[in-house]
Amino acid sequence: MTAFATDVQVLQTLKVHTSDVNSVDFAGDCILVTASGDKRVRVWEWQKGLGYVEASYSPLMGHKYGVTSVKVSPQSTMLASASIDGTTHLWNLRSGARIHTMVQAGGEAVRACRFSPDSTLLVTAGDSGQVCVWDLVHRNLIRSFQQHEGAVQSVCFSPDSCWLVTSCTFGVLKLFSSAELSDTCTSDNQVISALSSVDDAHDLGVVSCDFSAYQEVRDNEPFKKLYHLVTCGNDHTVKLWEVVVVQNKCEMHPSIASINLCRTMEKHSSALMCVRFNSNGSYIVSSGLDKTSVIWETRTGKILAVLEGHKRYVACCAFSRDGNLLATGSNDKSVIVWNLNGNLSLDSDLVRRCSPKKHYTYAGEIVLGEHEVVKQAECTDNKVSLIQKIDDHGGAVNTVAFHGNTLMASGSGDKSVRIWETVEIDDETYSGEVKFEEKSFGPLEGHKYSVNHVEFSPCGTMLASCSLDGTTIVWDAETGGRAKANFVNSGPGIRVCRWSPNGKMIATAGDDEKTTLWNVDTMEEMQIFEGHSDAITAIAFTPDSNYLVTACSEGTWRLFDDINTHMKCPLIFCEQGHDLGVQDSDFSPVLEPVASAVPLTDPRGVNRHSYLLATCGNDSLVKLWHITIYLDVVPVSREEELYTSISTSNAAGQTYKLWKSMAGHGGNVMSVRFSPINGEILGSVATDRTARLWSVYSGVCLHVLENHDSLVTTCAFAQDSSLFVTGALDKTVLVWKLPQQLVSQSSLADRLRQAKKRVADWKFEEVARWFREIELPQLAEKIQGTSLSGRHLLTMPEQTLVDGLQIQDDETMEIFGKQLYWLRREDSYTWNIPEEIEIPHEFLCPITHEVMREPVQCSDGFTYERAAINEWLLSGKYSSPMTNAPLRDTKFVTNVFLRNKICSVLFGDHKEE
Repeated sequence: MTAFATDVQVLQTLKVHTSDVNSVDFAGDCILVTASGDKRVRVWEWQKGLGYVEASYSPLMGHKYGVTSVKVSPQSTMLASASIDGTTHLWNLRSGARIHTMVQAGGEAVRACRFSPDSTLLVTAGDSGQVCVWDLVHRNLIRSFQQHEGAVQSVCFSPDSCWLVTSCTFGVLKLFSSAELSDTCTSDNQVISALSSVDDAHDLGVVSCDFSAYQEVRDNEPFKKLYHLVTCGNDHTVKLWEVVVVQNKCEMHPSIASINLCRTMEKHSSALMCVRFNSNGSYIVSSGLDKTSVIWETRTGKILAVLEGHKRYVACCAFSRDGNLLATGSNDKSVIVWNLNGNLSLDSDLVRRCSPKKHYTYAGEIVLGEHEVVKQAECTDNKVSLIQKIDDHGGAVNTVAFHGNTLMASGSGDKSVRIWETVEIDDETYSGEVKFEEKSFGPLEGHKYSVNHVEFSPCGTMLASCSLDGTTIVWDAETGGRAKANFVNSGPGIRVCRWSPNGKMIATAGDDEKTTLWNVDTMEEMQIFEGHSDAITAIAFTPDSNYLVTACSEGTWRLFDDINTHMKCPLIFCEQGHDLGVQDSDFSPVLEPVASAVPLTDPRGVNRHSYLLATCGNDSLVKLWHITIYLDVVPVSREEELYTSISTSNAAGQTYKLWKSMAGHGGNVMSVRFSPINGEILGSVATDRTARLWSVYSGVCLHVLENHDSLVTTCAFAQDSSLFVTGALDKTVLVWKLPQQLVSQSSLADRLRQAKKRVADWKFEEVARWFREIELPQLAEKIQGTSLSGRHLLTMPEQTLVDGLQIQDDETMEIFGKQLYWLRREDSYTWNIPEEIEIPHEFLCPITHEVMREPVQCSDGFTYERAAINEWLLSGKYSSPMTNAPLRDTKFVTNVFLRNKICSVLFGDHKEE
């Protein structure tokens, strides 16, 4: 928006709600959302000639009492609504379908809800003063804390999603680190500390707060960032604050933050209800009990307009994305849409930069409107399907293993080992499907008694198998011959053998209550771990191969250091693993598996390694344990021992806690495995003849698989989690195909985990990756061995960087200059696109219908805004936004050519600001 009209006029008045309108929000410019005490959320779409008309799927019904807050997600694909009934509903904004319901801890009324700008978190708060942080990738509660004595009526995130502000009816403002709040390694019993607070922000209470999209980097070392925050309260005033966060170069030092008052703005004659910035932070709107809304200029505090049109108090207000419209909602049950620039009418086309929301077939014909496309996308088959039954074994199938997506092995009570490989089905009916066929050299016969466990080496060229006969055989997986001499235990049968992830060691254990560590290259015994008083049933290596867990039929588990051979005693001893015995264990393949936004340092400044261990046992439970190894010896405080359920600190540098206990099986749980790469899914099998797939982060059972005729003993995932295999006493191996949604969510979670890293926190590796993304790989090579960081890119003069990188040729210099200019604009989170520029259609994201900042090309061949396609997938849609066809995969690559073109057209020749 270029300027306000001298006389702001009403564009449209909506009178449909039957109670007070408590909240309004825009999705872009052409969709308006309103919420009311009548329990309804209404979605309005702009139609040329009619103005805002209620969408076909509106109103959204689901709350039992009045709706207090409604917020559109950053990329306009989802909608959150909060209510006095203690719930927050997550809706699909394109179809009106309810995606998920979140119940406030304690069940008290919810007064505020807000998405993080990166779309990964939703924060809710209300009357009890409790703040709940929800993980939108896994849709589970990851933190609830209470730092306010009064009711929390407003929350907001900084534009980079790094900081959260909460405010209460006692007039207190508090600033928190989003990284600390989303760190699920932190126990709920541990105190969440505010980085900064203001005790008397407003007399009689803070009612509303909002961060501006504007942010500014002030200094490099220490790194200083400035944000603008606006608040309003019952003292009739609007206040503008500067939030300054200082972070030292060493990440282990905590951030220092301050909230400083810049300006107090007075015009209202009664208490205020709501305050909001426009999309670029240039203007502020406030509304209150005096029936008016006031528009302020942020830079000067000047009053630009006083809007009077409601008959009773104005409870809420919001700018449209382009700033040309303002919506206000009132206790008089109406919503007024205001024309701020004076150039709009009901005949205007609000979506002038967008193509009609139509979707195309591969033949290029328009077939469906957007509403129908999303409906169909949500109905995509989400079932696990049985694709093959293998019954070649003559005895119970005790163990199965995968390597990659094409190689599978099984071991049986018939003493044999079989290796299977995939072949494509040559049948039009099943085109693209695969099945497993046994390799020609099978079965492998060498054991004298039942085979208990098989596992491929990390490289896939070898297969280890162990047996009740006391031997472990290493097979050549390509020829079926012996790859190594046998590992022979001195005692009774071996129950389990596992490769270390680095491929250098094999651990074997069994009925002699000992675990033996072998060197694969020399075939020599490296170490023997003892301490169990019953047969060892399970062993597992950490993903970095540094530690080994052993578990036994007595129900205990121990963690040993397998690198330092002088360490004979366990680092951790858990006495209460599973009642009646542990059957299996497995480590998540991800280091720091439940601390997606936190560096590998403890708040005390101590380096740490964090692991997630899964165990199962004869108590019918699957348990997840969070293990932390501190690399520096430090005293452990009493607070850190106050973990939920079972917790202990065995030595100065190690802690563990029971993170989740998952019930569902009706018998002994025999095997448990994490999905590879991301560890998002957990598989388990039990004597109740079922297999179960669990969400690791929510603990929810996603699928129950029932096709075996006897006790299920073993399970394994394919590398990409697209296949799951189970074996049972009924002598069969079943191969299951997992739904795309399950596979896609796993990769999406990993991508969002990486995307949350700010440019300011980039190290050498991220800077090198950026150089390769912008097609300057020679610069990535040139910075090898340097300490060039994201902070340098943001703060150093361009010419200094050019000189340091020794860029000589004009073409490289021009590309680097444009991309650096673009990077700094992206990091500022504000764009000012001149109104007179005609935006080419190809610059617009098909999802948001806005100019793309980070265009990426997906497997459907179309280009989208990176954040928008991530959020599209986040809301559970795994089809192409353009064609409605299922996506082949959810990977994408940066469209550098289009990105450069957008930068050139919109901003011309760059220049340092």
